[in-house]
Amino acid sequence: MSVQEKWYERSPFWNGLHQFYRGTLFQAIILGLVSFTQPGIWIALNNLGAGGEAEPFFVNAANVITFVIMVFGAPLSGMIGNVIGLRWVLVFGTLGYVPYSAALYCNSKFGTEWFLLFGAATCGFSAAALWTAEAAIGVGYPEPAKRGLYIAIWLALNKLGQIIASSIQLAMNSQINEKGAISVDTYLVLVGLQCLGLPLSLLLSPPDKLIRSDGTTPTFSTRKKTFLGEFKAFWKICMRKEIALLIPVFITVQWGQTYEGNFLAKYFTVRARALAALIIAIVGVIVNLLVGWLLDLKSVRRSWRSKISWLALLAIFVAVWIWNLIVEVEFTHSVPTLDYTSPGFGRGAGAYIFYRIAYEFGSTWVYWIVGTYDAEVDDLALTTALLRSGESLGSSFSYAVGAVKSASLLTNVIVAAVVFFASVPTTTWAAWLVRDLPEEKVNSETSSSVEEGVIVTAVTVVGDKGA
Repeated sequence: MSVQEKWYERSPFWNGLHQFYRGTLFQAIILGLVSFTQPGIWIALNNLGAGGEAEPFFVNAANVITFVIMVFGAPLSGMIGNVIGLRWVLVFGTLGYVPYSAALYCNSKFGTEWFLLFGAATCGFSAAALWTAEAAIGVGYPEPAKRGLYIAIWLALNKLGQIIASSIQLAMNSQINEKGAISVDTYLVLVGLQCLGLPLSLLLSPPDKLIRSDGTTPTFSTRKKTFLGEFKAFWKICMRKEIALLIPVFITVQWGQTYEGNFLAKYFTVRARALAALIIAIVGVIVNLLVGWLLDLKSVRRSWRSKISWLALLAIFVAVWIWNLIVEVEFTHSVPTLDYTSPGFGRGAGAYIFYRIAYEFGSTWVYWIVGTYDAEVDDLALTTALLRSGESLGSSFSYAVGAVKSASLLTNVIVAAVVFFASVPTTTWAAWLVRDLPEEKVNSETSSSVEEGVIVTAVTVVGDKGA
């Protein structure tokens, strides 16, 4: 042990600070702040509809480039992360978002469409790295008993970026009570915020220095870390039944975003879009934290938490798509221009906000259920890479549909609803495959034996890799 380490241990203050700095809560906070400055700002712009532009079609086409790169880049990032370290993949992931936001500014102000395509490409490479690394770290670093809450903190802080960005957008566009593009100066403020991502990412601890409150450490598989070995491991994960069953929901869980963005751009004024973006960011924080807390409830066995939460999510999505279809049919005929003082604003904005409740619930649930199947961080990196690749594939298709001018919004919402419901059978099967934590099995078997008057001296527990 070095002199510095002994000094830290002898000083209660510095030792406590060191414990916090290396602790899983701090990692979740830093991860959330990085997410806040990068995809959080990106999502805030997309929540405005059309990236803040007046028309969604070119921006949607640029987003197709981003997500196509991510389809292939996410698995590659997972493999590279297992060889060189996920932390460095995360650092790389902070470099490409700024050019995209800067390109939105230049396209809005000067009409430089080539820069937007270039920014979409840099964003694709960075997002593939950042989304994969943050997902693996967000799921793999926390203690199993705190995983749902810490995933929720990470995702909620992502929404902090959206809240701040949306507040700026609303303040700078509060006088624009007609359809159109947001103020170009809005982009400059958001570019400045995104520049904070790189220094924040360097504060993240590597897994070997992580300190968990339960005394455990993140585990890794014993395979040798080579690119060929990681490719074989990735293929093996794709072939696992429980993961293969989730691939459809990976693809469809984000599909509806494109329709919702086009919905805002077509029917709402600029300031109404900014207000809606702010509301859903706040709602997202609440939903993430609430769902994370519920998924960690110790009073309900994990196998039952999986089933109940999925059925609740399914019920919400059924209501969401019915509401959105009804509103879209009405708006297709009337084609309103909705300001937040207009009649009908609450009905239209309500459909949008209700979708986001389902979306945030679904995002938290998907990461949580993936964490129930794997414990090794390197396996989680590959599993979450597959998750991100599936999300990106779905987004590529949905933005491609959204970029076609001849495709009506009614067509968009019907396609989004149909593809989601197509994923329901396999996702239901996967939810029923989640097993209890080992300690839940022990408590259950011990309780059952006591009720029967039998003294149990040993309990055999089937191991759970999600523990």
